[in-house]
Amino acid sequence: MKRLFFILIAFFFATATLMAQDSSKIVFEKSEYNFGNIQEVDGDASCEFKFTNEGNAPLIITRATSSCGCTAPKYPKEPIAPGESGVISVTYHAKGRPGGFSRNVTIYTNNADEKIVLRIVGNVIPEVKK
Repeated sequence: MKRLFFILIAFFFATATLMAQDSSKIVFEKSEYNFGNIQEVDGDASCEFKFTNEGNAPLIITRATSSCGCTAPKYPKEPIAPGESGVISVTYHAKGRPGGFSRNVTIYTNNADEKIVLRIVGNVIPEVKK
């Protein structure tokens, strides 16, 4: 019985230690941006997603991927300190893509539990051919 008690105590302390470890936590002001109607003739359209590191360790964005080659994310390469903010900019290449669109950008960080999906939506008004 004493042995079981000591095993449970050891398990409790190991779990508490793991939970107390420093980690980053990325929190976005919003996760979707609606461009509304954009003109194909205007070409690229860009937006920004603002975020804060609400964790207690530096945040590193390890990569950002898009669901389509028509969408290009740019993210900070340097670590974001706890409490600090940053911006991820996303550009949609509208030229040659008339009609509605919905694209995802997935953000990966140094926190293994985090995988955030940002979304852009809108409608491209076709260029009038003369």
